[in-house]
Amino acid sequence: MRQIARHDVVFVAATGGEHELTWSQKAHEREGCRPHLHGPLNRNQRMARVLDSTPDMAAVLHAFAAVMAHFEALRTLYPRDADGRPRAVVVASGVLQVDEYASDPPPTSDELSALTLQLAEPGFGPDDLPLRAAVVTVDGRPLHIALSLHHFSADTTAARIVADRLARLATDPGAGLGTGWQPRQIARFEGSPSGLRHAHRVDAHDRAMLRQSPMPELQVPGSRRRALYNFACLDSEAVALAAAGLAKQYRTSVAAVLHAAYACVLAEHLGIGKCVVNTVMANRQTTLARQAVAHVAGRVLVPVDTSLGRERFPALCRAVDAALVKSSSVSLREPERYARSLDEVSDELGRSADNPYMVNIRPIAPRTLIRARVDRAPQDFERAMASSRYGRFPKTVDTYSGKLCFIVWDMSETAGISLGTDATSFDATDLEQILRSFESQLVGTAIGGDAARSGSFTGA
Repeated sequence: MRQIARHDVVFVAATGGEHELTWSQKAHEREGCRPHLHGPLNRNQRMARVLDSTPDMAAVLHAFAAVMAHFEALRTLYPRDADGRPRAVVVASGVLQVDEYASDPPPTSDELSALTLQLAEPGFGPDDLPLRAAVVTVDGRPLHIALSLHHFSADTTAARIVADRLARLATDPGAGLGTGWQPRQIARFEGSPSGLRHAHRVDAHDRAMLRQSPMPELQVPGSRRRALYNFACLDSEAVALAAAGLAKQYRTSVAAVLHAAYACVLAEHLGIGKCVVNTVMANRQTTLARQAVAHVAGRVLVPVDTSLGRERFPALCRAVDAALVKSSSVSLREPERYARSLDEVSDELGRSADNPYMVNIRPIAPRTLIRARVDRAPQDFERAMASSRYGRFPKTVDTYSGKLCFIVWDMSETAGISLGTDATSFDATDLEQILRSFESQLVGTAIGGDAARSGSFTGA
């Protein structure tokens, strides 16, 4: 691909001004995620979407202008106050630069991924719009859009909303964008009596969960700036087949099956009888309907009784599913209150109550999930497992040092999964072994019979 043009997209909206940061934004600011010009603190969400019906460039640029005008978070700047803390300033008008890239053959997914990463560099400054965008053309016709959104303005679900709305408008300029909460409305709710009552209820839940949440502590490297962070990645059709089949068989969600299976493998690897994972959850249960482009997810501690074993794995999946549904209502917390609770429970326990074991299973749309039959033949799974791809991507970062992050970032014909942590606690071989066990045991459970007895969740 080669860049052939840069388009200035002028947007004009009816709203602007300054508002309080949302709780989610305040929490990420406390963790060091902030608009940052260079380096590992430049977290971002990256998306690529194919355009249907091959619209012309004018329609695509019109879609960018309409989406920018609609979603305030995309035109929010983050200048700092006298204390160095970011403020949220929404501009009513401005210019978004959209790069145009030409590709002779249609770009591969790896090439699109590389392009979204390129858009994120060298970083986002406090006076930059939080969205960077590109359009890829083939034979002069727009075929893909590629986006990079600063993580301070959009989490994964919000980034998906932006990409989907852009793709829809590009092919159907008359399509509606819908209505939903803007970040200023979220912040207003959080400061209201209703929001404060919600914060009190979440705090009571958090304190109860924190008392049972500590798992083996991960080591934090002495020098975070030079920390080596290991990624182990899995691209597996077998996991998609097994998870979809088991979810259908158990009448539960794919997310619950994946969550339960990973917890069993992790507990077995750590030699513990119960796994309590810090799970990323969409809050208020109406995330997509709300269409807010800002942080729309929080974290909640989800205990999994991994001692149930293989015979009770269906019950375990259903229990996890129920816990995930219940937990979504308490996944958004006021960060200052949570920090106080964490300190107080840590003092009570005599050790840190902070749980560094993270699970983030991105939303899985049923229409994109492979239609797997429960009665798949064992050879189908064996063939799928033979095509699984593993990768290791060590790199120097300090963002996630001291945490173990299990992320299912795609689930369609294959499952895209990554597991990463600082090398001080787990090396790349450990991470790959956990993923291989996760795949083989999940597949063994889906096949059943002798294969399940030798390769699934027995004794986990």
